[in-house]
Amino acid sequence: MFEFENFNEQFEKSLKPYNELVNVNAKALEQLAQQQAELFTSNLKEGVSYAQNLSAQKDLAAIVEEQRVFAEKLQEKLTCAAKEAYGVIASAQEQAGDILKGAFAEAQETVKTAAPAKAPKASKAK
Repeated sequence: MFEFENFNEQFEKSLKPYNELVNVNAKALEQLAQQQAELFTSNLKEGVSYAQNLSAQKDLAAIVEEQRVFAEKLQEKLTCAAKEAYGVIASAQEQAGDILKGAFAEAQETVKTAAPAKAPKASKAK
């Protein structure tokens, strides 16, 4: 027979991995949003600086050089941002894996302890 006294406790215990996953995902999303906001701000500043420097150039060679420098900086920033985002996602994925492994191990242990030591034999119908 099911014990209703422990139902609330068991229910809260069963939701613990879900809550941990939500927290991990929220933290990762917050970090990614912050990184993207910083990248956007930085790119905006670089774009304004590029436009100012470009307008000050007098010959074609200087314009081409300014464009090359701007493109290299942008490529470097985007590469760095992608690596940082990958790091955040990989970390969140690892944490989620650990949470799920723990949850499955705990569920298996719960099943082992909840199962009767010896199951009653089914009676054969005659």
